[in-house]
Amino acid sequence: MSKPKALIQQWAQQDAIRPDKIPQALAIAEVTPSAFHWRTFLDKLLLANGGGLLLFGIIFFFAFNWQELTRFHKFAMIEGLIVASLYAYHHWYSRSSAPTILLASSVLVGVLLAFFGQTYQTGADAWQLFAAWAALIAPWVLLARFSSLWFLWLALINIALSLYYQVFHGFWGWGFGSEGMQFIQFSLNTSALMLWELAATRYDWLSGRREVRLLAVASGASVTWLTLDAIFNNHHELSLIVVCYPLWLVVGYWVYRRWLGDLFMLAGGWLTLIVTSTAFIANLFLHHGNSESFFLLTVWVLGVSVIAINWLKKIAQEGNHEA
Repeated sequence: MSKPKALIQQWAQQDAIRPDKIPQALAIAEVTPSAFHWRTFLDKLLLANGGGLLLFGIIFFFAFNWQELTRFHKFAMIEGLIVASLYAYHHWYSRSSAPTILLASSVLVGVLLAFFGQTYQTGADAWQLFAAWAALIAPWVLLARFSSLWFLWLALINIALSLYYQVFHGFWGWGFGSEGMQFIQFSLNTSALMLWELAATRYDWLSGRREVRLLAVASGASVTWLTLDAIFNNHHELSLIVVCYPLWLVVGYWVYRRWLGDLFMLAGGWLTLIVTSTAFIANLFLHHGNSESFFLLTVWVLGVSVIAINWLKKIAQEGNHEA
C-alpha cells in the first residue's frame, strides 16, 4: 500500500475528507491510474505478449518443419534471427522496447547452442551449454542496463552450477553432498540480492521489484531447505546454517522493515519462520505418534500465522512499505 493512499484512507476515517471526494483525492495523489498510466501499462503488456508470441512462433515453426529443413537452413535461420534482433536493438535503441528485443536475442543464443550440440553431437555436458550461454551473453548483460536480462543471466548461472554438481558431485576436486550445493546457491543468490539492492539505490533501471523478489524467493527457498535438512537429518555439515539462518532473518528484517520497506519480503521471512519452526516442533514431538502432538502442532501453526498476519496488517497500515 502506497503512503498517499494510506494517508487518504486515514483522513477519510477521520472525516477530514468527504466520502464523495475520495476518488478525486486519489486521482490528485496519482494513486488512481490516469489515462497516460493505462496507455503505458497496455503498451508494455502488448509488447511483452507480442514478443512472447513471436518466440513461440519461431519455436513451433522449427518443430513443425524440422524434418524438411536442411542443416544449413536451420543454422542460417537461427543466426539470421539473432542478427536481425541485434540490428533492431541498434535501430530502436532509444525506445523503451529495445531491451526486450535484446532479451529475445539472448534467448535465441541458447537455442543456437542447443541446436549446435544436437547437430554435431559434441558430447558436452548439459552444464557446459548453460555456462557457455551465460558467458556469451555476458557483454550484452553488462551493456544493456536491463534488469530482466540480469535475472536471466543469474538464472543461467544457477542452472549451470546445479548441472555441474550432478556430473562431478563437487567443485574443483572438492566433493560434498547435496547440502553443499544448496549452500553454494544460497550464497550466490543472497549475495546477488544484496548487491542488487545496493546497486538499485544508484541505478534507476534496477529499481523494479519483480526480479529482486524472485531472487529473494530463491534465497529463501535454499536457506529454508537447508534448515529443514539440519532439523530432520542432523548433518554436521549443516552446523553453519544454524548461524546463517537467524542472521539471514535479522538482516532481512532490518533491510526491509527499516531501510527499504517491502511488505512482500517481510511476509516471505515470516513464511520461512513458520515452516522451519513447525518442522522443529514436529521433529521433537511427532515421533511419539499421539494425538496431543498433532494438536500442539496445529495450535502452533494457527497461533504463529495469526501473529504474522496481524503484524503484517499493522505494517501495511503504516503506508511506508511497498506491497
